[in-house]
Amino acid sequence: MTTTAKSPAPVGGPVTAQGRRCARCGCVLSAYNTDETCGACTRAALPPADETPRVPARVWSDPEIREALAAWNFGQVSRLVRQRGSIRQEDVAQLTGLSQGFLSMLESGARRLTSIDRIVDFLDGLAVPADLVRVPRRRPVPRTAPAAVAPRSASLAPPPRGTVSLPAQRTSSVTELDSRRSDAESPWTAGHAVAALADAAAALTSGVACAAVPRLPELTGHAHRWAGAGPCDAARRDGAGAEVAPGLPERLRATTDVLRGMDDEHGGGSLAPAATAHLGVVVGLLRGGSYDADTGRELAATAADAARLAAWFQVESGRPVAASMRLLLAALRVAHVADDARVGAGVLLGLAVGACRTGQPVATVDLARAAREGTREYDAPALHAALLTWEARGHARLGRRREALRAMGLAAELCVRGRGTEEPQWLLPLGEGDIQAQAGSCHLDLGDHREAATLLDLAAERLGSGRSRARGLALARSAQARLRLGDPQGAYETAGQALEIAARIRSASLEEQVRPLTEALPRLAQRRPPGLADA
Repeated sequence: MTTTAKSPAPVGGPVTAQGRRCARCGCVLSAYNTDETCGACTRAALPPADETPRVPARVWSDPEIREALAAWNFGQVSRLVRQRGSIRQEDVAQLTGLSQGFLSMLESGARRLTSIDRIVDFLDGLAVPADLVRVPRRRPVPRTAPAAVAPRSASLAPPPRGTVSLPAQRTSSVTELDSRRSDAESPWTAGHAVAALADAAAALTSGVACAAVPRLPELTGHAHRWAGAGPCDAARRDGAGAEVAPGLPERLRATTDVLRGMDDEHGGGSLAPAATAHLGVVVGLLRGGSYDADTGRELAATAADAARLAAWFQVESGRPVAASMRLLLAALRVAHVADDARVGAGVLLGLAVGACRTGQPVATVDLARAAREGTREYDAPALHAALLTWEARGHARLGRRREALRAMGLAAELCVRGRGTEEPQWLLPLGEGDIQAQAGSCHLDLGDHREAATLLDLAAERLGSGRSRARGLALARSAQARLRLGDPQGAYETAGQALEIAARIRSASLEEQVRPLTEALPRLAQRRPPGLADA
């Protein structure tokens, strides 16, 4: 077998009778090749192919990815970017510098990105546009044009269970969501915190309609700023009023504790005026008094706790939730001044409850987790149990059975341990009845109606004297479970007990649970006391 070698020719040699030749290697060029070099030489002259994967720019207009970024849910971001951009997990690992194993745990929820350095690496690696997550970046990244988010109501089909739906007037512009989120990015100083709390407290009694309920980006934006903001000076030496004595914050906190102790027995609705007036006294001292740094931190802690209680009592009195949640956002700033994560955890718990009431279970989970993360160094098992129960409630609303039951199981284990040495003062005792009531509510949302009825009945038995509202809520939810099981007689008897409690106390949260029962059970409606609110 013989082979024919290319006949060499001088580079740039003349074209012979055999036809044109490659200017580099001298081989005969095809009649169809109009270039001066052959295909092999052309390819050899090209730079090596770039094998680095790229995230398509179109993915950043996806509403789900934007929502996940706004919530700092980077596990969901990673998963959605891979799905929408048709790239592999190992590609994301190559781009971000995170290991594939860590990314797998991040996407499953087993791990979280908490270090700001790793968060920036993640964002820079994926080239996330600068306006979608507001953190300092190490290299320039583009901004996106505001993407239109299709209104959920445009479809006749209901939104998927657990979807966070924005009000119709706010669904068309991501820019407006960014402006709401930017409220959390204003300076987290003592002066700004006190001014925000004073404005929010004044709104409770002004009679002026409050702005819209805070949504997911704004809620999580405040939670992340609370977790990451640097320390601030709590002293106020130029106040127009008298100097605040060092022991005064503790005495004010005792008043808050008295009001808190009356809540479950009498209903917070009847205590709302007293709690709002008490908050006004504390805010007045914060704004006008003079105090050193230690007293300032104690006063800030007292103010945040008083604001949390006043916000809850406003909800219990039937006032719109929006004003209360905005008061809580301001209280979170003041809790930062207090420099005690347990104070902030209480405010975040109040926000998590408010998010659950306003149909935002994703925010409920995120806020409860942020509070747990911020207080993980404390010996406070009861606090972590309380936070876990609301994390479980959020998961249950989203239909996440495994996550909900796991969180409730952890809460039950912590409850058995009892109170730790560093439990916050605002946390009331958490007993077996409380755990069963929350577990029963989770099963009710998950559709396990028989299990829900059993647990809620046990909770009603164990919630003793002085726990009127909690017992009434357990009975009302047990009646709902019985209705769904096709047991109207059992529902009627159980709902009747809840109705009697609702008539004795003023609690909008209990009335909300009883109202649909009176509509579904005509005989129960006849027993409805005249004083019970209809709306």
